[in-house]
Amino acid sequence: MRKITIRYTGFRECPNCGGLGDDGASWRPIPCRRCRGHGVLVTDVEVEDSEEGVLPRSRYDFNALGEVFLLDFDEDEEIEVIRPEAPWDRSGLS
Repeated sequence: MRKITIRYTGFRECPNCGGLGDDGASWRPIPCRRCRGHGVLVTDVEVEDSEEGVLPRSRYDFNALGEVFLLDFDEDEEIEVIRPEAPWDRSGLS
């Protein structure tokens, strides 16, 4: 089975909440809409394929919340995706 390993390699503080993860209200903090309460956004991702090695950036796309979208892959092919539970969980893969 083909394996895809995703590594989150770049992060930045969320400019909307300043890294707080919420609106800063002590009486009723509301999670930030942009980072969904995590305080950081993903700025760089590395995707490694067990068959092709590290994929060039043109073979995948990602968003600031860490969702990765593979491009030009057969939808019927079985692929096992290995990634940390969440992008901001940096204790996962290294």
